Amino acid sequence: MVQAKRKAKTQALVRGEPVVRGVLAATLREAARAGYHGLRIEDVAALAGVNKTTVYRRWPSKQELVRDALMSIASETFAVAGTGSLRGDMLAIARRIGELAAQPQFQGLFRLFVVEGADPEMLAIVRSVRTTLETGPRAILEAAEARGEIAPGVDSKLLFDVFGAALNRRLFLERAPLDDEYLQRLIDLLLHGALAPGQRTKPRGRTRAAE
Repeated sequence: MVQAKRKAKTQALVRGEPVVRGVLAATLREAARAGYHGLRIEDVAALAGVNKTTVYRRWPSKQELVRDALMSIASETFAVAGTGSLRGDMLAIARRIGELAAQPQFQGLFRLFVVEGADPEMLAIVRSVRTTLETGPRAILEAAEARGEIAPGVDSKLLFDVFGAALNRRLFLERAPLDDEYLQRLIDLLLHGALAPGQRTKPRGRTRAAE
């Protein structure tokens, strides 16, 4: 009896996963098309092929739905890490971002952030996503530190903020591809810095000449 109940519960969860993925994918498409404030739960449900009560049961508000949809992209992007090296992880993440950015719906999402990015609800969503995902870069840097690739105490959030900003500028402002030659140069700069090797061990801070 107990085993039968557990089996039924597991089957229900498995059947529910495709529905969740479908709703989140539909949310991304609708947000890219209509914008955050133009997005309607009814339209998302119709696009996903489910009843709107199915959506409301899991996501009581539009803000929660859009947050989880954005989380699904970000989580999938960091999931490609685990290559065995920090450089490999950063390359894998950047290549995945490039693949996503080539899709029209993600170009629409970028326009959404440009147009509605200062909206209080959008700001709250983005901050929530960023806070939740800080564990991703931190885990990547901790693994790299354990392998002896980087010095202790590297600010994972700052490193990936700069990395992401460079990728977004390249993709959406310069309208240029994330080719491997560019990615290699960018990652070299982030991991090795602009200073000559002999200068990298000097204490950080302003020099006397700069004061």
